[in-house]
Amino acid sequence: MPSRRVIATWFPHLGAERILRKTQHNPEEPLVVVAQKSQSEIITSISTFANHKGLFVGQSLRDANAICPRLFVQTQNSYAETQFLKGICRWSSKFSPWVAPEGNMGLVMDITGCSHLFGGENKMIHHILLAYDELGLTTKIGCADTLGAAWALSRYSEETLKNYRNGDAIEQEARATRSRSAKRSLSNISDNLKITKSSKYFIAPPGKIRQSISKFPVAALRLEIQTQNTLVQLGLRQIGDIINQPRATLSRRFGFSLLKRVDQALGSLPEPISPLQPELSFGVRMSFPDPIGLKPDIIAGLDRILDRLCSNLKNKTLGAQKILLQAFRTDNTIGSIEVGFAQPSNSFEYIRDLIIIKIDDLDVKFGIDILRLEAVRVEVLTKNKHIGHLVVGERNRSHTKKNISIGNLISKLGVRIGLENITRLNPAESNIPEKTYNILAAAWSDPTKNWPRPKSVRPVQLWPPEIISAPNKPNPLSQFKWRRKIWKISESYGPERISPEWWLDEPKWRSGVRDYWFVQCDTGDRLWIYYAHGGLMSSGWFCQGKFA
Repeated sequence: MPSRRVIATWFPHLGAERILRKTQHNPEEPLVVVAQKSQSEIITSISTFANHKGLFVGQSLRDANAICPRLFVQTQNSYAETQFLKGICRWSSKFSPWVAPEGNMGLVMDITGCSHLFGGENKMIHHILLAYDELGLTTKIGCADTLGAAWALSRYSEETLKNYRNGDAIEQEARATRSRSAKRSLSNISDNLKITKSSKYFIAPPGKIRQSISKFPVAALRLEIQTQNTLVQLGLRQIGDIINQPRATLSRRFGFSLLKRVDQALGSLPEPISPLQPELSFGVRMSFPDPIGLKPDIIAGLDRILDRLCSNLKNKTLGAQKILLQAFRTDNTIGSIEVGFAQPSNSFEYIRDLIIIKIDDLDVKFGIDILRLEAVRVEVLTKNKHIGHLVVGERNRSHTKKNISIGNLISKLGVRIGLENITRLNPAESNIPEKTYNILAAAWSDPTKNWPRPKSVRPVQLWPPEIISAPNKPNPLSQFKWRRKIWKISESYGPERISPEWWLDEPKWRSGVRDYWFVQCDTGDRLWIYYAHGGLMSSGWFCQGKFA
């Protein structure tokens, strides 16, 4: 069985080269991509020409303008860059079926058993480089037995070779011997790495991971910045320095994360590659020979594309949770309506009825050329099976019908007023009256069957405390003034003392401990009032609820 071989591809100028492909900008003019960070614009990507001018990633735009006044500046679009990388990943699957994005600017590819199809690893990598070059992408490739080693080769091999050429690592030899020492070091490393004239790819021979990456800086292990800085301060600047240290000492000082990265790079700990899964897209469209604008024509077109959409969802045993209807108008603008469902569904009649409720909101203007329908969010539908006794099956069927009817009602109301505006209450564990329930969206929550019984009677209606005019004493009241009316009390029960949650600072409970009273007035109203003993706020009487 052949040993595992992995290719790591790095696109150092991905963000800038995406814009070059899109805008057809002159590549001989410097281009930078910036993002707003800490009230300043920081460069996140640069073109190759800008790199030759001395600009670098992480530099502020102000400093870059001082070095190179004529800059073509673009704002970073993180989502577009992610989608662009995914597109490259899908396109690269023609080289190997096991391709996955790595970070924001790279890919990893398992080529075990694939290289012979291209005539060997060298020819395969040359073929990959040529393909990426035709796409206008600057590429660095590393190939090794493990993902960690390949990643390090793609990003740090060229930097390491430059250090060897300069002889910077030779600190205690005479000046006359530095050039010969540098040549000797370069010849040693060339036994492990195959280098092209442009230094665009680096290959570690099978079984020689340790020799290939031992001279790399510790950053090549994909460590956190804080860990890298600490290692450098301790004098452990290269991977070989870490490998030669006792593992117990490293584990006590840096935890498991450092040893994990070392073992992954050396192959002692497996690091599988999960290929990018194809994204499910449920969208259908219909083009018209002549523009349409009447409601019956739109509904007729909707029926045709909705039937195809529901068939696609049923084939995958999925249900739509949100539907987007787009109308491409003759003036090159798009009108759209969005419909959300309380329960996922792939029923033609159910989805159609809900879309028609909002179809009047679709502005057609001068006419519609294309009608497009897409299931923006989908969920898996479980199949109901009749199992057990006949009574149990009938009970399950009635329960399912009841839930569907409630879901249909919530969906129809949600189309008109919004699903987020339809709520239900669920019980919560707290002695504070305002915290005995949680407000949840009815469309995405289940009703509670059995509410726990409160320790004492609670009002049916509860509102924020309102001040009432009464003597500022904790004694039972005979009458009080509230809402511009005198209320006379015929019966009162209490008090029930409730203390605030001392571990929280809630503004409404800064009045201290409360004594709640159940009072019945001459008018027949039964109210819930309390006396606040005072704390950070003054004491007094308040009304908070009403009983049935």
